[in-house]
Amino acid sequence: MSLTWRDGDEAAASLEAAIALVGASLSYLRAEVGPRSTVAIGEPVRDDAWFSCGDLLQSPDWLTATMHDTGRELGTEDPVVAASLFVQNYAYRVFTLAVACVTVAGVLPDSSPATMAVSMRRGRPASLAYLDARVATLDPAALRCDPRLGEDVVDELLGVVTTHLSALVESVRATTRVGNRLLWGNVAASCAVAFRTLEGVLGPWVRPLGESFLERSPSSMQGLGSYLLVERDARHGWFFERTTCCLYDRLPGAVRCADCSRTPRDERRDAYWRSLGDG
Repeated sequence: MSLTWRDGDEAAASLEAAIALVGASLSYLRAEVGPRSTVAIGEPVRDDAWFSCGDLLQSPDWLTATMHDTGRELGTEDPVVAASLFVQNYAYRVFTLAVACVTVAGVLPDSSPATMAVSMRRGRPASLAYLDARVATLDPAALRCDPRLGEDVVDELLGVVTTHLSALVESVRATTRVGNRLLWGNVAASCAVAFRTLEGVLGPWVRPLGESFLERSPSSMQGLGSYLLVERDARHGWFFERTTCCLYDRLPGAVRCADCSRTPRDERRDAYWRSLGDG
């Protein structure tokens, strides 16, 4: 079994409908479909301006300047912290929207850099645009119960990593002295949280997709975290425990993520239980 891809007006209409369905449940996942006017290579970050993903990732110096701009917006002048948080936020946007469209609406968008643009707001990637819509469509009900279809979808989602997010990591490391495992840990966590987000919206049937994705992910993402299912009575929580720190606590306020690898294991588990209402 394999997915059939199509483009043109029909594909654009399908993707627009899928994004609308996703937005009904996850209003912060914003995206547009169709050509957009993008800024010239080298221009500084402006809120709501569109940056071509292809141009940005192929221009390491411009990407570095962009990360510095967004880092200052977040309150840091540290290039490593800025790079880490940019990669994490960017990866989450790109990957989560792909997962959401296919699981909610049965529409898997082409997420290659050349077909996408990103806009920033308040120091973070905030919205995406699919400049040249190309999609594969399927029955989301079938995805729930057909393991073969699920594996095909996972294959395509792995392609988002190998063709887009790997290019992001390579471009960042071309000019910034930042750890490879740190950045890939951010990508792994962002992908895992994407599946967790949709599991929270759609139910437990999403878990096998996330687990298969993690098992089959590239070697660069292996050993950087694992899923944890916490259950008690009728409540459950599906968490991802990462092995690297994203450096979010280096921002003003020094807030540490609930699943931070630097938080002792027992404290993390207590936080998970509290999130389920078992304080």
